[in-house]
Amino acid sequence: MSDMELDAVLRGLIARADPMPEAVERYALAAFAFRTADEDFADLEWDSLIDAAALTRGPDDTRMLVFGPAGPDGVRIHLGVTRTAGGFELDGSVEPAGHTEAELLHHGGTVRRPIDAAGRFDADLPAVRSFRVRLRGAAAPIVTGWVAIG
Repeated sequence: MSDMELDAVLRGLIARADPMPEAVERYALAAFAFRTADEDFADLEWDSLIDAAALTRGPDDTRMLVFGPAGPDGVRIHLGVTRTAGGFELDGSVEPAGHTEAELLHHGGTVRRPIDAAGRFDADLPAVRSFRVRLRGAAAPIVTGWVAIG
């Protein structure tokens, strides 16, 4: 039996014994489609949902997220996510400043917002279950991982 035939047989056995859930496959393909080789990845560095004891001020219904460092400049993305009646309100800050646009990608589409000279942006998102951020306008785009919010 050749290596390719053996591979096909093993894949068939695994698919029958432990099939991949349809939702997992759908999300894996979507995540792969939103990532390109020319982007730098900003990892989730801090999440107030996990470390809520660290918050000393601010509204209780706002989730704070910090991504980074990414790229040669060590870019960090700070986000405040607040649930509203119609979805979510995001307040963002990019340091160091220099990117000109934030794309907020979700499974229903994309919201594009300008980033000001100080690195700030804001946006309204519909009631979505997850989103990710892509920064444009500098040498290399920066992209975050998906964040579940809904």
